[in-house]
Amino acid sequence: MNDELLLRLLNLPVLFGWAVMVFAPRARVTRWWLESDVLPLVIGGVYLVKVVPYLPALLGEFDTLEHIHRISEGRPGMVLAGWIHYLAFDFLVGRVILADAQRRGIPHLLVVPCLVLTFLLGPSGYLAYAGVRLVSRRFLPAVAPLPPVAVEPSASR
Repeated sequence: MNDELLLRLLNLPVLFGWAVMVFAPRARVTRWWLESDVLPLVIGGVYLVKVVPYLPALLGEFDTLEHIHRISEGRPGMVLAGWIHYLAFDFLVGRVILADAQRRGIPHLLVVPCLVLTFLLGPSGYLAYAGVRLVSRRFLPAVAPLPPVAVEPSASR
């Protein structure tokens, strides 16, 4: 499979995941995206397959910007691996943001810009969400904590 096709095949489910997180945050399909690790595991597996051939070139080359730039020079597969890395981690961060916001009772309209920023600019979206969390603690009514998990006493013998 060529890299262009692989890029398209990986982008589609990730874009769908982002769309349901933004537009249907409480839908059953969104719950599945939040609770299932299928997509991150598939993306992680593809990432591993794409990056393993470049491991010798990667070892020890993260100490200067010049070395980091050289990692992808003449290695289009490495550029794809980098993109896959972004897809996986940004999506995971988006899942964390949405799940945390729902648990805390933060209005979804406050979360949407954070999700969009995370999708487009990764860490800046998480930073924005940290700000939303801080502001929401001050101005929103406290969310009742989740009840503790009941532990059944073990049968003594």
